[in-house]
Amino acid sequence: MQTDQGATRCPQCAHQLPADPLYVTWCDRCDWNVDPTGPTDKTPAWRLRLEHRLAETLYRELEQGKIHRPGWDAARVAAYLLSAVILLLPLAGLLGGIALLVFYRPLWLSASLSIIPFGLAFLLRPRANQLDSDTRLIHREQAPLLFALLDKIAVAVGTTPVGAVAVDAEPNIYYARVGWRFTPVVGIGLSLWMGLRPQERVAVLAHELGHGRNGDARHGWVVNSAAAILDELDETFSEQPLDQYRQELIYATGTDTTPSLITRIVNATVGGAVSGVQWMLTMIDLRSRQRAEYLADRRSAEIAGSEACARALERSVLVDTPWRALQHAVRFSSELDPLEEAGRAVNEIPAREVERRLRVSGLRDSRIDSSHPPTNLRVKLIRARPTQSALVVLGNDQSRAIDRELAGPAEGVLKELRSALR
Repeated sequence: MQTDQGATRCPQCAHQLPADPLYVTWCDRCDWNVDPTGPTDKTPAWRLRLEHRLAETLYRELEQGKIHRPGWDAARVAAYLLSAVILLLPLAGLLGGIALLVFYRPLWLSASLSIIPFGLAFLLRPRANQLDSDTRLIHREQAPLLFALLDKIAVAVGTTPVGAVAVDAEPNIYYARVGWRFTPVVGIGLSLWMGLRPQERVAVLAHELGHGRNGDARHGWVVNSAAAILDELDETFSEQPLDQYRQELIYATGTDTTPSLITRIVNATVGGAVSGVQWMLTMIDLRSRQRAEYLADRRSAEIAGSEACARALERSVLVDTPWRALQHAVRFSSELDPLEEAGRAVNEIPAREVERRLRVSGLRDSRIDSSHPPTNLRVKLIRARPTQSALVVLGNDQSRAIDRELAGPAEGVLKELRSALR
């Protein structure tokens, strides 16, 4: 019910509410209309319930001080062991091919047969992490101020210095070890970076470098390599469009259906077993990954300060806003700086809208992705702990100077984004 200009009353509790046509009108007393669109996650309900219990359990353990530091908990050990068994498959293929060549005769037949295990080993081989082709790399001599900040954070965190910075337009900041030399790389998504205040930037970078200190990148490579093998096997032993076409052709021509039946039985048995192992690996690794995020948050609060860490986490529920603003500016505006527009869009969001999105995060168990705990619990845990002062401080002038260092690579990134959007 509208009462006067810029205000309305909640239809459930009659509490007077501010009304802004640019944002959702909602009640902070009874949560009326706090989530007008409803959940959009297509994840099965049983998995959401499992993830919710896991997130709550981890939160309580951390809140009560039962988890003090990163380490080899039971979940991480189990994920490594299961991944190691899966990673034996390409090794078994390689050894099987060699054995055929050495022990089986005639040689022409063993050479022909060895193509199968060698092909299996090649197809399922672990791959090194690689950056996307449109990512632009910045090295130390190109951005001395940015790397000075990263070095200072790395020393405070206790991890190795960053070898390069990858810049793209995506609303994400990440840490990875790239190539077979496992070079530490920090990725900066410009749409997210421009929406962060200086100390929030320190908090996000400290969080990502905290993953390096805790060995999370190495753990992720091992488990992801095993998951890639399972994905390949799942695609192989599941029904594909060509299988459906072949089955229709068999029915249309009236030919023998035995081969089709055998294929379906193999897909059902082997494919079912692969799907079961996929689910097992995901569930085992879920606790380890979410625990790693909580511990990286704690490290971030120690380096950047509790308030900056909490505010940076709150910004994570707004990432779609600067990303849309950047795309809009790149596509339609020739006068305004797209990066400035992205930063302005997120900084103009009122505190009330930020609070609404955090409440939606709690209702939906929203998170950056399934490996992260719900954002509202992460913020709550940081604010529940004793306030910590910043060890590394980034001033406004230093932050603007770093943006000037990023301006050159940013032009190339925006040019590619403009081309992609057109």
